Amino acid sequence: MTLLGTSFLISYTITRTFTSNTILYFLPTLDSRFFVAIPPALRMDWGKQMAKLIKPGGHLITVVYPIDPYVETGPPYYVRQDHYVEPLGNDFSKILDKVPEESSENHKDREHLIIWKRL
Repeated sequence: MTLLGTSFLISYTITRTFTSNTILYFLPTLDSRFFVAIPPALRMDWGKQMAKLIKPGGHLITVVYPIDPYVETGPPYYVRQDHYVEPLGNDFSKILDKVPEESSENHKDREHLIIWKRL
């Protein structure tokens, strides 16, 4: 995979997100459905754990989906692009924020791609 001019070997690791002490040296790390699957009250814990698991200089790719009208129940829980800012705090910097150029038909106008760099 090539991202921002750098080639990466993709590797998958399954961990217990909130209890793992493993430092992920894999670049990049992808969150495409986990953030919207956890109750909003746990999103700050998610952000702290992402900062703990991704080494400085690492990347977190977030696929914000589904961007649908507000509902109180879930999962998936209500999500917008700015919902990631507070949980990721000062540990990450947004380096790309865009609507994907290609999406599956049921994702069109309902997803957004954001790439964060671990500071």
